[in-house]
This record gives sequence, structure tokens and C-alpha cells, in this order.
Amino acid sequence: MTSSDAAHEAADEVTHETIAIRVLGALSATVNGHPVVIAGPRQRTIFAMLVLAGGRVVSVDSLVDAVWGGRPPNTARTQVAICVGALRKAFRSALFDDPVIETTHPGYRILTSVCTFDARDFAAVCAEAAESIRLGRVDEGVGLYRKALDLWTGPALSGVAGQVVEDEATRLEAERLAAYEALFDAELALGRHQEVLPELSALADDQPLHEKLRHTLMLAQYRSGRRAEAAEGFRNWRRRFVEEIGIEPSASIHELHRAVLQDAPELSLRGDGEPRSGRRALPAELPAAVPEFLGREAELAVLDTLVADAGDGGPSSTSRPRAGVVAGAAGVGKTSLVAYWAHRVLRHFPDGQLYADLSQYEWTQPTATVHALLGRFLRVLGVAAELVPDRPDECVSLYRSLLADRRVLVVLDNACSLVHIQPFLPGCGPSRVVATTGGRQDPMAVGIGAVRVDLGPLPDAQAVELVARIIGERRVLEDTSAVYELGRLCGRLPLALRAAAGRLAVKPHWSVRHLVHRLAKGSRRLDELSAGGLEVRQGLERGYRRLPEEAARMCRMLGLLDAPDFTAHAGAVLLAVDHVAAEDAMEQLFDMHLLTVVGTDASGALRYAFHGLVRPFARERALAEESDQTRQAALNRLSGMHLTGLSISH
Repeated sequence: MTSSDAAHEAADEVTHETIAIRVLGALSATVNGHPVVIAGPRQRTIFAMLVLAGGRVVSVDSLVDAVWGGRPPNTARTQVAICVGALRKAFRSALFDDPVIETTHPGYRILTSVCTFDARDFAAVCAEAAESIRLGRVDEGVGLYRKALDLWTGPALSGVAGQVVEDEATRLEAERLAAYEALFDAELALGRHQEVLPELSALADDQPLHEKLRHTLMLAQYRSGRRAEAAEGFRNWRRRFVEEIGIEPSASIHELHRAVLQDAPELSLRGDGEPRSGRRALPAELPAAVPEFLGREAELAVLDTLVADAGDGGPSSTSRPRAGVVAGAAGVGKTSLVAYWAHRVLRHFPDGQLYADLSQYEWTQPTATVHALLGRFLRVLGVAAELVPDRPDECVSLYRSLLADRRVLVVLDNACSLVHIQPFLPGCGPSRVVATTGGRQDPMAVGIGAVRVDLGPLPDAQAVELVARIIGERRVLEDTSAVYELGRLCGRLPLALRAAAGRLAVKPHWSVRHLVHRLAKGSRRLDELSAGGLEVRQGLERGYRRLPEEAARMCRMLGLLDAPDFTAHAGAVLLAVDHVAAEDAMEQLFDMHLLTVVGTDASGALRYAFHGLVRPFARERALAEESDQTRQAALNRLSGMHLTGLSISH
């Protein structure tokens, strides 16, 4: 050590640390809590450079380069000196009279002994947290990581320009994310997956290309009973990842996705955090209620009969139906209705709520799928993984035994067949099951005594009100007729209306009429109706893929028609089949809420029409799955029918 360095160190030791410098957010300095005014971008850049040097000398040339880049003025060195003088004056104005910035060849340095630095404190506390976790004191480590992260008030060094400063801000941000990674890993190890989900989800959305955060979020969602949400979130995230980076995510996150789809037992928390047999777990797996939910009073009243009771405030275990079925077209709001109702009646189900999206499961082997899902429910209800029965029938028995004396609500979303929900029905007791389905299935026909709700599109006035809640009444009143037309183009389906209103909400410079013009072209409508993860096409695709081949082909070919409605005779001509086969196919489309009956013709034949947005979807499938030759032949047969004097509606 040189004599000069020793003198500097001695001088550093004389003064008490009373200046607090913050870089984990906007650059700032305070003296005993009083702010130091650092005026102007040049002063901020120079001060940031001195702070980031951590007591090392920063040359004047480096400061010039940081402020002006490669094109400094002739007076640059003089202006740097003026800025340093202004900084010294700012500290004196804040009543700190001792030296803070020292002139030392070939530039300046900040005297670190008179300062505290939040970045230095952050690194020290993070190191302490990591050591606590290494020694097995995980809860203590979590507290330390949170203490460290509380030091952040915003993006590092925000408001300061300069390449060196920006590079350091990037490094600090990487350290912050690393601390969050370690924190969430520790929280999940303690079994706090539900508690951290909101915070973890927000951070993962804020860092959409951060793979480790997405991996941890998927695991937390799975352990919180949100298996479908984890799988769907991964698919959307992977698509964006590939589009923006051009490569596939790592094998490890793909493997986690496969494990989630397979409901792999190894994803469950092991050790002290795992629910054991006999321990009363309280699952809360319901999806969030839609904030813009409105109307549906009659349908809610039907579901309320599931919890109507003779006197003790809970579901009756004997005289009342134990299941409810909500059926309707894709996007009509089945899940939203059930979620809203379920949250409204939570007090009736104090022992928890189970949820599963059945569309996320593979049903080619129904017995194995039911067994896997029942196994997950049992683990959530407190049964240790190794105690879940291997035989499906024993799984059903154990499940029903657990529900017999509990008040649990089970929601099974997107059931392809009501047969699939039979194993989940409680044998007795106050628990209830509510299922949603896209098909018109009679619960009694499959041995399920259930209340039934057939959900249709919103009335015109409620469709307008839904849009107004999202974009504001002012924009609706500017062109009410356009809003009504928007509702018509969306089939008055809540999902489509939210998607359309979502587009308007993020594009305040668009009028409602502008979006109506964009939606008017049927070939673009489904592309336009996608906002905030609301994918109308996906729901239509789910129902379409469940159709028998002949019904799917009928859907495609009817999509080629420009007529507003049609009879089975037109369908028979398009497919070159007999009238009965065509009617059967069209009734299957009716059962899946893809067609509706709008009346009869003069001869009494039923006239069918597409539901809302099904027509552009059906045309899409026809163009994608039928050859030009097949489509043209069908239309030629239809033209021939016209020449014989018959119309499409005959």
C-alpha cells in the first residue's frame, strides 16, 4: 500500500457513515434522511459512475466518455469539473460538510467510508440468505431474501444515461432475478406454493423470456391444483419464446410440462411439506371469478338449488341433487358462470374446493385418466402419495369415503361426456359436483341425477353493458349502434365480447366502429378476437375435435354457404348423403351447440343456423381440410339443386 493510499484509508476511517446512496431504483443520496439534490442528467451520470466505481478512481476521460460518448465538446473536461463542483455543493447544501468526492489523479473518487450503499447491502444480505438455506435454515433464508429484495424501489439506476451505467443496471437486475429464483425455490420447499403464486405469476409475466421463473411458476401452479393453468400457460409462453428468440426452451422445462400433463407423482412436495393421511387439507383450486360477470340470474338460481337447505346453512345430504351440469357453446361463459357461483357459495363448502379442466386430459383410455385425476384429488385432500390405491375402483371408494363427512365442492370443467364425471360424484353427504360441457347430454340418461343449465348468448343490452364495463361508458355512448353491431359480430358470447373489448381497451385511439369494420370480414374475425389470452378459436376447436367424422365434415361443408340458415336437405346435397344421414349429422352439431334451430320452412322441415362465430370457424376448417375439388363439387351439387327450383332452406 502506498503512503497516499494509507492516507486515504485513514481519512475514510475518521468520518462516520451518514450518507445513504441508493442505486436499486432511481439514483439518489440522502444525508440523515434529507435528500441531496443531484440536478441534471450530466451530474447524475457522473455521480453514478463514481458510485459504481466503489471508491476507485474514475478518470476524467472515462467520465467524458460516459456523458458524451464518442462526440465530446471541446469544453468537456471543464464541464466535468463544473459538475463535480456542483455535486460537492449539493452535499454541503444537505448539511454534510466533510469531503465526499475527492480529486485524485487522473480523476475523482467517492469516499466510501462516509456512505452506505443499498447495492452493497443487497449483496451481503443475499449471501447471508444463501448460507442460511445451505445450513438447512430455510425459513430464515426466506426472510433474509425478502429483506434484501425490499431494498429495491424500481429498476436499477433508472433515469441515468450512459453505456457503463446501463451495463451495471443490467447486472444488478440479473442479481435481483437470481435472488427471486432462490427465494421462490425456498418458498416452494416450505410448501408455500399457493402463497407465492400471485407474486410469482406477476414476476414471470414481467419477465416473459425468463425460463427459470416460468419453470417455478408451473410447479407452483401444479402444486396449487392449477394443473390446466400450468399446461396452458406453458404452451402460450413457449410460443412467444420461440417467436422472439428463435430457439426451443430447454429440455428441463419441456420435461416439467410433460410431467404436468401426466400428473406425475414426483411433482408433489415430499417430506414435511407433503399432506399425510389423516391431515385435513383445505384445497382452494377454483379459478378466479371474472370481474366483469353480469346477468345470468335465472341460471344462478338453478345452481343455487344445489345448496338450498332445510336449516343448517349447508347443502342437504338427502333430498337435494348432488350435481349440476352447465351446457353451452364455446365462449358462452360456462366456466365464468360456475366460477362466479362457486365463489358466491364458498361458505357452504368450508372443507375446500377441487377443480380440474377435463379438456387437458387424454380420454382415449378413460379408466386410466379417471384414476390419475382421482389420485391427484386424493393427494390434495390429504392422502399421502404412497397410500393412493392402485386400483381405480378402490380410488373411487376412498374418494367417496373422504367426501362423505366433508363439505367439498368439485368443479369439472369441459367434460366431453357426462359419463366421465360419474366416478367423481359423492355417494352421500353434503359435497357437490358441478360440471361444464359443450354437449347437450341428458344427465338422467347416464345415471346422473343433476340440475341442468343450458347457457345461451347474452341479451343485447347485457352485451353492451359488458363492453361498457371494460372500455368505459363514454366510448359506448359515442356510437351505441356500433356497440350493438359489435355484439352481433361476436355472437353476444362473453368470451368474444371480452376479447373485442380488450382490444379496444389497449387501443384507445380506435373507435368501436373501427373494430366493427375489422371484424366484418369473416375470414379475419377469429384472428381479431384474441386479446389478453382470450382465444375464441381455441374453444371452438375443442368442440369441433370431439365431433364424429361425418358431423365434422357437415360442419365444414355448411361453412361454405353464404345463406343465413339451411335445412337438412341442403346438408344432404353438400355431402352427397341421404336425408336421414344429413339430419343425424346436423343434430349432432346441434347437440354440440354449433348449430341452432331457427324455425321451420313451409313443409315443416327444420331450419338450422350457425351459432355466432361458428360460421367463420367452419369455413376455416373447410378451406384447411377439404380439397379445392371436393369443395367445388359440393357447391356444384348445390347449384344443381337451385336449378331444380329448390332453395337452400328447403
